[in-house]
Amino acid sequence: MSETVFPWFQPIIEVASGKVAGFEALARRTGVSGTIESAGDIFRDPARSARERLDVDRSVRYQALQKFSTLAGTQFLSLNLSPEWIDNLRNSEDQPTLSMIRELGLDPSRLVLEITEHNGETEQIQRQANRYRGAGIGIAYDDFGTGFQQLDRLLAFTPDLIKLDLRMFHKGACSAHKEAILQMIGQMGAQLGSKIVCEGVETAEDFYLALQCNASYVQGCAFARAQEGFVVADATRVRVRELLKCHLDTTVEHSIRTQWQEKRLHGSLLALRDLLVTGASDTALGNYHPAPGIQRLYICNREGDQTSPNYSFQDGAWQADSSVIGNNWSWRPYFYQLIGASDYQRRILRSAPYLDIGTGQRCVTLSLALDNNRVLLVDVNAPERLSDHCHSELMPRLNGAA
Repeated sequence: MSETVFPWFQPIIEVASGKVAGFEALARRTGVSGTIESAGDIFRDPARSARERLDVDRSVRYQALQKFSTLAGTQFLSLNLSPEWIDNLRNSEDQPTLSMIRELGLDPSRLVLEITEHNGETEQIQRQANRYRGAGIGIAYDDFGTGFQQLDRLLAFTPDLIKLDLRMFHKGACSAHKEAILQMIGQMGAQLGSKIVCEGVETAEDFYLALQCNASYVQGCAFARAQEGFVVADATRVRVRELLKCHLDTTVEHSIRTQWQEKRLHGSLLALRDLLVTGASDTALGNYHPAPGIQRLYICNREGDQTSPNYSFQDGAWQADSSVIGNNWSWRPYFYQLIGASDYQRRILRSAPYLDIGTGQRCVTLSLALDNNRVLLVDVNAPERLSDHCHSELMPRLNGAA
């Protein structure tokens, strides 16, 4: 190789504290113009032999560990490890990375190895990952989501960290779709006991996307680009606090608005319940003009069987769809939680927001008791999120500081 490849370090920020909790080592080289540029293409270059790519990878890894060995404190270092190199290790062979760590006298608990989702033989990766973890090193699952067909990796070894690149959400998906996917990933991480690291955080909006999936850490140029040395732990604290304060103000305002809208809606639903209790559905609905936002309503028995049509208000009149009678909804949380509630007759339960398949609108389902034997379920439009005007105000400062 004619060029010299060396590590630079991008901070990884803990959301809760706002502090720089660790660093990812990234390969860099000096470009033709004298500027520092990524050397990542070396590891994807088919013109280079596997031996040459491995030598470069290990050289950068050793340089990174050597520099990190001079950093006191509790911050961690995250290193990328290709499944290609793991596949080439013999079961009885000691991992070179462990030898480097021992040689430099590093605390293994301050190190994380990032294993990419792509390629590599799963059982071999599992064996080697378990050996690293047994030595006290953390394991991260890198590039999660770019190859969902390889979820078997999550079953093979539960990573300590799951890294999600938010740049995949910059195009193609609407806000509701992004929110749904990010919340799903966050819930999965919580159930697996894995912390989420969102990388590719380039703007304030990206930071708020990271909060949607309950990210423990964020990483990206909105806070700091990769650089030659290690920044102090408090370098990003003020900016993170500003963003969290903005998020709190926005979500509190949204919550107040949602509660106000739901209070009005609940009053309308209680009036509807009184009508339905005293008469047949078709007759009762003839005397009821729905509150704005109600998409449809229907009635189930206590076993969850739908006993009425779906009623929807269209063009000033109620329309009935009887094709759904007999469907069973007992498995939906907003149904069985109401049935099991000690205050069944007084409770109104609200589902988590979802996208309605029929209308494509963001909505929730409300459930309340009609009487001891019947449950009323109502699909209503969910309040839209308030515009995050303070996000754009913060972005120039974030981008300028990076």
